Amino acid sequence: MIVFIIWNFYELVHCKFEEVIWLKRGTNSKLHKNLFIRQLESVDNPTTANLTNQTAPTNALSKTDYPETGLPTADLPTTSNPTLGLPIIDNTKSETLFSIRNDAVIQKRPNTNVLFLKTHKTGSSTVTNILQRYAKLNNLNVALPQCDHRFCYPNKFDENYIYQHKPGDKYNMLFNHAIFDKEKMLNIMAPNTKIITIIREPYSQFDSAAQYLNFKKYFNLKSHLPLLDEFFQISEDFLKKFIQSADQTEGEGAFSLAKNPNAFDLGFNVWNESPEYIKSVIKAISKGFDLVMITEYMEESLVLLKNELNWNLQDIVFFSLNARETKEKNTNDIKSVTTKILNWNKIDAAIYKHFNMTFWKKIDNSPPEFFSDVNRLKQWNRDLVNHCSRFETTEASLLITRNYYEKARGSLCNDIKSEDTSFTFWFKWAFRYKKRGIFPLSFY
Repeated sequence: MIVFIIWNFYELVHCKFEEVIWLKRGTNSKLHKNLFIRQLESVDNPTTANLTNQTAPTNALSKTDYPETGLPTADLPTTSNPTLGLPIIDNTKSETLFSIRNDAVIQKRPNTNVLFLKTHKTGSSTVTNILQRYAKLNNLNVALPQCDHRFCYPNKFDENYIYQHKPGDKYNMLFNHAIFDKEKMLNIMAPNTKIITIIREPYSQFDSAAQYLNFKKYFNLKSHLPLLDEFFQISEDFLKKFIQSADQTEGEGAFSLAKNPNAFDLGFNVWNESPEYIKSVIKAISKGFDLVMITEYMEESLVLLKNELNWNLQDIVFFSLNARETKEKNTNDIKSVTTKILNWNKIDAAIYKHFNMTFWKKIDNSPPEFFSDVNRLKQWNRDLVNHCSRFETTEASLLITRNYYEKARGSLCNDIKSEDTSFTFWFKWAFRYKKRGIFPLSFY
C-alpha cells in the first residue's frame, strides 16, 4: 500500500511538472497561462462563444496531396461544421485544442463493448494499446487471459481460459491474442459488442513473422541464403508435414504463423485452399466482423474505428509499438518471393485483397471530415511524441495528457508506450485490487 501511494503521488507531480514546463516555454507566459486556464475551464462544458472567433486553418492537405497510393477520389471536407457553424481544425497546432472541444460537442454516445481479434505481426499491439487505455480510462470490465498475456494460444478460445472467470460474467472488452470463436466469445461479451480485427499485406507480414519468430531455428534452416529464399527451397509437401506434426507450443506460434497466419487466428482451416472454401471464409469474415482494419493505413483504420465506435479522436492517438527498428535482407529476389508467399498463403492473400477493397469503400462512405480527422490524428501523434520525449509541448498535447491523467489517474506518456504484456499484468493487478475495494491508479 505504501508503494502504491508513493507512485500515485509521483504521477501527480509528473503531471504538474508537464504543466509548468509548458507554461515556461511560452513567449508570453502570462498570456499562455491565462489561455491555458480558460481552455481547461471550458473543456468539460464547451460553448460556441469560445469557438466562433477562431480562424479556420488554410494549410489543410488537398485531395491530391493526401495519398501516396490508391486513395479513392472522395471530396475533402470543408473547413466549417455544417451542424454547429463552427470551424473544424485540421493540423494547426495552435488551434488543435478547439477541435478536441468540437469532438466533445458533436459526439454520439460511445460504444464501449469491443472484441478485438488480435492478429500476429500486423501492428495489432498498437490497436490493443488504444483499447487498453480506453478500458483503463473508463474503468471497463476486461476479459483477461489465464495463460500469461494470451488466451492459451494456439488453442481455440474457451471461457476456461479467462482469468478468474465465473459463469455468467460479461465483459466490455477482449483484446489479447486468441483463436477466434464467435459463438463462445460473444457468449461472454456484453450486448451490442463490435467485432474488429486488423490484417496486413501478406509479404510484409510473412517477412516480419519469419524474422521475429526465428524460422531459421524452428524450421532447421542452416544454409547461408537469406531466410525467405531458403524457406521456399523446401518443398510444400515437406513443409505441410513438418508444420502439422510440430509441437505448436514449443514453436511459440512459429509453426501456426508459417501458413495463412491470419486465417489461423480467425479460426479457419489453413490447409483447405479450394476456391469454394476461400469464398466461404471471406463471407464469414464479412458477416462476423464490423470492421477489418489495414496495417498499411493505420491512421485511416483508426479513424474508421473511431467512427464505428463513436469515440473521440483523442481516444485513438498512438505510438507504433513492437515495430522492427532494423530489417534484415531476407531475400535476394523480392518479386519472386512475393509470388511464392501469395501462392503459399492463398487464403490470407484472398482475405487481404477483398478487405483492402472494402476498406476503401468504407472510406468513400465516411463522413466528410474523415480526411481532416486523419490529418489531425497524424499531427497529434507527432505532438505527443515530442511531448513525451520532452522535446516540445503543445497546447493539444498538454490538454490530451492532462485529460487522460484526470480520468485514468495515470500518465498517458507511460501508458501509450506500454506493451500489451505489461498492460495485461496491470489489468490483472487492478482486478485483484478492485476485489478488495481499491482501484490502482497506475502501474508505474
